[in-house]
Amino acid sequence: MFFHLHAFEQSLTDVVEKSLQKNQLNIYRKLFNFVVLCDGINNCLPRITNISSRKDKEIGQGTLLRHFSKWLFLNVDPPLSTEVYADLDNIAIAVKEKNISGNSDVKISTLLWQSNGRKWWQIGDLTNNGGTYPAFISPLFPNTAYMLNGRKLKIGILEWDNFCKKSESSTKGSIVYSHICKDLFDSLAEYLNFTYELIEPPDKSWGELSESWSGLLGMVARNDVDLSGIPYGITLNKTKAFAFPHIMYQSECEVVHKKLSNNDNHWMLLVSVFKWAVYVCGLLTMTWCIGLYALLERYSVGEHIKAGEIPACPPSTSDSVMTAVLVPLYQGSLNLPQTTPGRIFYASWWLFCITIVAVYTGNLVAIVSVVKEKIPFNTIEELAGNNNFKIIILKGSLYEDIYKYSNDSVSKKIWSKVLDTRSTNIQNSLDEDLHIKMLLQSSYYAYITSSFTAGGIEKTVNNLRRMKCSIGPNYISLPFPVNSPLVELFTDKLIRLYDNGMLEAWARKWSTTKREEHVHTMTKVDMSNLRSAWTMCLSGIIVAFTVLGIEHFLKYRINKD
Repeated sequence: MFFHLHAFEQSLTDVVEKSLQKNQLNIYRKLFNFVVLCDGINNCLPRITNISSRKDKEIGQGTLLRHFSKWLFLNVDPPLSTEVYADLDNIAIAVKEKNISGNSDVKISTLLWQSNGRKWWQIGDLTNNGGTYPAFISPLFPNTAYMLNGRKLKIGILEWDNFCKKSESSTKGSIVYSHICKDLFDSLAEYLNFTYELIEPPDKSWGELSESWSGLLGMVARNDVDLSGIPYGITLNKTKAFAFPHIMYQSECEVVHKKLSNNDNHWMLLVSVFKWAVYVCGLLTMTWCIGLYALLERYSVGEHIKAGEIPACPPSTSDSVMTAVLVPLYQGSLNLPQTTPGRIFYASWWLFCITIVAVYTGNLVAIVSVVKEKIPFNTIEELAGNNNFKIIILKGSLYEDIYKYSNDSVSKKIWSKVLDTRSTNIQNSLDEDLHIKMLLQSSYYAYITSSFTAGGIEKTVNNLRRMKCSIGPNYISLPFPVNSPLVELFTDKLIRLYDNGMLEAWARKWSTTKREEHVHTMTKVDMSNLRSAWTMCLSGIIVAFTVLGIEHFLKYRINKD
């Protein structure tokens, strides 16, 4: 293609826009080779490079022409300028200069990146290359071997445990992050030869789509940053607005919530060891034992019954009651039985009570010391029908799109409960830390998130239960501006990191952070329900006084007779 200088800007615009739509790096490298004839054009080099640099920033995302185009300027007016006119990496110029004999020599110089900046290097000049390139093998465009040539990329960032953690050394003018994101971008920067600056979105949100994208995704969509430093789930809406390189991680949908306990931490725990039928049978047995003991002690078996003899000191009603009651309380008996049948009965009752009390004590210790998990739901359908649990989903996440736009009846119920929770409990549902605090405060919040995020939450929230959703795998990667020429450069490196296991190694490295060990201690019996406790005590006292009153009344009538 040949462009006239007057039509150069519009022609360059057309070429760049058509090429960006194809989004193929190999096409860029083959297509953007420009030969500029500067004969008769004033200020040819600065005019062309300034136009190209400006167009690159407007429609080439500051990357396409800067890194992937090659420019050869022929017949540039001497003398050779040492000024670099624009942010274009690959520029070579041919300058005609007269030699001593009056003939014209053509000297070719190329733009060379060095540690102290850029300079013109005359090809064939052994004294000018500083030993970097031998003249006989020097390339015309040496900067193509250095990828991004030390460019500083702007990377949008937010704290996302377990992927990216903000360092305490961060100040207002300096943002420092650690964990996987730092290892990843340090490796990418070394391979692709760039430096980077981390920038947080002003609203500190992940971003969602209303009229336009907000938060971190909005910065990427507006080209305020070159890429997002946090991977996002790949959805249909996002693929229309962003470009994604090679997939970094695959995660599953999970529902996380604090484990529920079956323990009744109030005074009723003392009587919840057995079912009510056991206590009823126990009371009936004790009543029968009281009557049988009194009968055996008052009337002798065999000869005594035939003779009509009565023991000299028959036990009173209170003695019979106390004998039957004190045995299971490990207190023994106030009076030993006087007859052989009574002693046999007493021994049998004692053995029976030892067994029952041992079972009661063992079960009580087990209930108090071991936390039994109560599973409120096992499927997403059960969660949708559970009215005790409130559901939270992070705004801008993949799972918000799934439940928000699904026509499935279960998904509609889930989304309705999410909206109810947001309207009543969450002022800013973009804040993941807020969701973690809600999980810490109550056992009746269910958080739908990825397994990758759930692993980070598990280090903060003890006794966390994780349940798989009925949704397929979630693929996440780094969002770039749509049609960004940087995508394929990063794709090549990410494939290398994925294949050699570095991405998984970094994930394991930071997922093994030492957790605070949860010490399982014996659960205390809460006696806060004092009204019921006092009612039971008062009932016991009334029953005791009633029994004593009846006994004294019977003794009075017997003595009177």
